[in-house]
Amino acid sequence: MIDHGFAFNGPNWDFPDAPLQGLYPRRLVYESVRSLDDFAPWLDQTMHFPEEVMDQAWKAIPPEWIEDEEDAVAQLLGRLFERRKLLPELIAACRQVRTNPFPNWR
Repeated sequence: MIDHGFAFNGPNWDFPDAPLQGLYPRRLVYESVRSLDDFAPWLDQTMHFPEEVMDQAWKAIPPEWIEDEEDAVAQLLGRLFERRKLLPELIAACRQVRTNPFPNWR
C-alpha cells in the first residue's frame, strides 16, 4: 500500500499528501472495495502497530544504508508512526478525486 518500488518518494524521504499517491496503478484491484471495512484487518493492524517494532526495525538498518541521512530517516519514521492514525481519512480522501479508485464503494 505504500511502495510499489518507490518507497517514501524515492530519495526525498517523505510521503506527499496527495490522495492517490502510493495506490496501485491498475485500478481493477480496487473494484471489489465497497467500504472501509474492506481494508480490515490491514487497517486495524497498521493503526495499532507497536512503536517498539518500528524502533527495532530502525535499529536493525545497516548504518551504511542511511549514511549522512540518519536524521531524515528518524524524522520520516516518526511522521509515519503518527500518520497511521489518519489512515481512514486518507483512504476516504481518495474517493473525492476525479479518478476515484473505488468505483463500487457504497
